[in-house]
Amino acid sequence: MTFCDSTPSTNDCGNRNILTYHLGTQLIQNWAPDDPSKTLYSGTPRLAKDSNYASAILAAWKDDVDNRSNDAVTSVAAPIVYRDDEGCPLFGYVHRPANTVQNNCNLKNKHLPGIILFHTGAGPQDVFLRWKADVLVTDSHTFPDGVVVLIADILGDETGWAWDTDRSRYESVATYLLKPDENGNRVLLQSRVRAALDALADQPGVDPTRVAVLGFCLGGHPILELGRMGKECVRAMVSFHGVFGSVHKMKTHAYQRKEVELKDDGKKEPCHVLMCTGKEDPFVTHADLTTAKAMFETMGYKVAVMEYDDTRHGFTNPAQLYNSNPAFGYNPESSGLAWEAMRCLLKGSLNTNDIF
Repeated sequence: MTFCDSTPSTNDCGNRNILTYHLGTQLIQNWAPDDPSKTLYSGTPRLAKDSNYASAILAAWKDDVDNRSNDAVTSVAAPIVYRDDEGCPLFGYVHRPANTVQNNCNLKNKHLPGIILFHTGAGPQDVFLRWKADVLVTDSHTFPDGVVVLIADILGDETGWAWDTDRSRYESVATYLLKPDENGNRVLLQSRVRAALDALADQPGVDPTRVAVLGFCLGGHPILELGRMGKECVRAMVSFHGVFGSVHKMKTHAYQRKEVELKDDGKKEPCHVLMCTGKEDPFVTHADLTTAKAMFETMGYKVAVMEYDDTRHGFTNPAQLYNSNPAFGYNPESSGLAWEAMRCLLKGSLNTNDIF
């Protein structure tokens, strides 16, 4: 069955897109604290829930930029259209160091690791993800040779419709996407995960054997599927308040994840999985967390779980300060600890000469 919820309004060039880059911090260049940033939540694509959400993220992003050194890496970014196995268009965003772009010509030396960001239930058109992608690209301590980041799309959302208060369209798409078949497989989700891996590998200069995946909230589901797919190019997977609902319905594949041979000295490491969650998160039950951890371990992954006290769902996002739902909450301490744990893991997993 084909489930394609959108068709692109922009032109794409098959599997290989010709990208037009802009400054990665473009969204905050003309922003000020008294600016309601209306275009972020009323324009196309819609990038925020409302004025409070937009302002909270832009303020945090601007503070981050203001504290960077003068010689910090400059990031550039561009929208990308890619397709799943059924030909359905998906609408992502690529961020990379500015010094790796040469008039849109391909870099023949594939030396850059890649990271995929899988979005929350708000969809891929989220200013929060643009901020996090920029932070990763400009982190020269963790990625001394640079890194390319793809904000992936598993919904087929070009315009930001996942922000709509009427959740009927989202629920329809998400239900079909996440429902396991009679064999416990989520075929469409796996297709869109593969499409993201292919789109990242297709970017100039990216080493397709050195990939990490980060998932926020709904983005925990693609991490589950990647675990079951056993993609050896994936060196590390990290979930932040990742939701693993229906994990008990899935079958653990017989596939045993091979250890990755790191290039410089021949040492081998298994793929690492880090799950960062809050103890007060009602959407990530202890049963789901335990089942997911056991599933990964059965397939040969090295798993670590970090649970934070007094921490609710969405704890990495400053905009949750304005969320009236008591299940959500921003926790800067827990967010910082989780981000540093991720940086440590990726520094060891993606850099060929820096083994932890």
